[in-house]
Amino acid sequence: MKTFGLGLAALGALAFVAAPAAAQDKPGAGLKVCLSLDKMNAFREGQLNYWRKAAAELGVELVEQVAGEDAQRQSSQVDTCIAQGVNGIISIPWDYEAVLQDIERAHAANIPFVTVDQAPADTSTVDFHIGADPHADGLNAGKRLVALVGDKPTKVVDLQGALSHNNGQGRDQGFKEGIKDHPNIQIVSEVPTEWRPEPVVAGMENALQAHPDLRAVFSATDGLLPPIWAALQKVNRHKQVGDPDHVIVLSVDGDPQGCKAVKDGWMDAGYAQPVPLMSKRTIEVIIDIAKNGKKPEGDDRIQLIPGTEYMKSNIDQVEGDVWGC
Repeated sequence: MKTFGLGLAALGALAFVAAPAAAQDKPGAGLKVCLSLDKMNAFREGQLNYWRKAAAELGVELVEQVAGEDAQRQSSQVDTCIAQGVNGIISIPWDYEAVLQDIERAHAANIPFVTVDQAPADTSTVDFHIGADPHADGLNAGKRLVALVGDKPTKVVDLQGALSHNNGQGRDQGFKEGIKDHPNIQIVSEVPTEWRPEPVVAGMENALQAHPDLRAVFSATDGLLPPIWAALQKVNRHKQVGDPDHVIVLSVDGDPQGCKAVKDGWMDAGYAQPVPLMSKRTIEVIIDIAKNGKKPEGDDRIQLIPGTEYMKSNIDQVEGDVWGC
């Protein structure tokens, strides 16, 4: 990831030296956009790289803020952006209720507010929202598990995301819906992770101790994969797809570690969020509002996109749609 980021920075610098005069001809020339991130991890680093690339392509100045999983801090950072008179705010809100006040203050200052990835509690308040469809991703993972195990008795660990976030709720509910008509599939442990890897270690170890015949794990995010592998290794169950002792692993995000796990045969299937599309589209919407007074309407205002399912059997065909690859 670091190499990729440095590459983008170098390319950006070269472009600036080669053709500075062309910057004024780009669609977003003269606009300043505030990017308010909820936290920083490997997934957010990947997203940030795509935002930086899109901003450079479109000629927009990007003001980057990271809240560090603190809703109060995120609100304060949004206020700073409002005071700077930015032309638009893009937010991944840490707290989907608290962000409603941020949206209200931005609109009072006549500043467009769009959200991505994590939707606010009331989507009618934002000018635009784009994200993966969390329910569809969980549902497709549940259906994939059904296809993989057939009628075999299957015990599953459900590693939930933050259930206070719509992404956490949607993925969990979708997964359960996908397996609900198959009584042979039993969730034996639910671990609320809050998107953090730390709870996974104890959750997985407890589940494996209580259920040595555990056959599957559903992970709400690829960020939880390392502790999953560590727990399986401790009991000699970290086996590749096809091995009789293999534990089925399904995960959402499509980040570099998810892509590698599928390619190397450790993970059965992943569901990749359309990160490049989401990043660029948010900036394009703000440019359209700021320069043309045109806001998305109807079905175009809220866009939820099911993730691309990728497995070893289809990775050659869909790799281009899996951002982590």
